[in-house]
Amino acid sequence: MAVAVGYPLLADPTTEVAAAYGVFDLLGDGVATPSVFIVKPDRTIHWSHVGKNISDRPSTSDILARIR
Repeated sequence: MAVAVGYPLLADPTTEVAAAYGVFDLLGDGVATPSVFIVKPDRTIHWSHVGKNISDRPSTSDILARIR
């Protein structure tokens, strides 16, 4: 099911961006570690969360609070 969001969201099927942000294969599982980066219009990182395990993810309300 597709969900529309009101902000740009990056898909990274080649893992190029995950590798550039340093979050590819951190857990030794061959995939990007669960991560959230909020990037400001000037392309600086406003906030980030890099998971310590596969289920370590910030809540939706925490992410939205960081955007506001």
